Amino acid sequence: MANVLFGGGVAAMAGSIGGTVFSRGAGGAIARNRTKPVNKRSALQSARRANSAYLATYWSGTLTVAQRADWNAYAAGTSWTNKLGSSIENSGLSAFVRLNTLRILAGLALSAPAPTAMGHAAGVGLVIAPDVATPAYNLAEPTAGFDKDTDDHTLLIFAGLPTEGGRAALPKGFRFVAAIEGDSGTPETFPLAMTPIYTFAAGQNITIKAMFIDEFNRVSGPFFASEIATPT
Repeated sequence: MANVLFGGGVAAMAGSIGGTVFSRGAGGAIARNRTKPVNKRSALQSARRANSAYLATYWSGTLTVAQRADWNAYAAGTSWTNKLGSSIENSGLSAFVRLNTLRILAGLALSAPAPTAMGHAAGVGLVIAPDVATPAYNLAEPTAGFDKDTDDHTLLIFAGLPTEGGRAALPKGFRFVAAIEGDSGTPETFPLAMTPIYTFAAGQNITIKAMFIDEFNRVSGPFFASEIATPT
């Protein structure tokens, strides 16, 4: 399904209609033929589907009526946007699945209660220094959002496919790299050398994405950092 923003005609479009996929790159709007992956059910896709099915069952079969009402109230009281930046309505179920999908990925226990404050977690200030020799994604201590000294803060890091140095558009293929938990007793040491998901070479552009879960159990939007990989 495509998201469409109407202007005098169609001002913006993202997603797919029929055999055409619409997106936006550094040079403007892009339309390309839709391709089908050879393996539609990779291990990662199967795990994601299984988690979504499990969480939907948990929502209907385990959460209390009051808990579902709290999630619905949180979703109704929080602003949500789609790929085009337009405001949309969201459901309590979607918000519940969004949070707990990340919690499962981070190895955390499921959270049945809704967030205790409206809105989203704060934005994360990211800086990386990818190193070919080690190799490693070297993550500096975030300048905003996630606090290494705060309990119940969790930062999830994903990495995209390496791209050529001059390419400005976001890469594809983001995969989970690591979850970093805040700890008031023994905080993480930065810069943090994380093992790369993808092999990369000097001169390539490396992009990471962060999702942040704060102490209120709210999830941030995605935040990105890109840097050219260095030889040493």
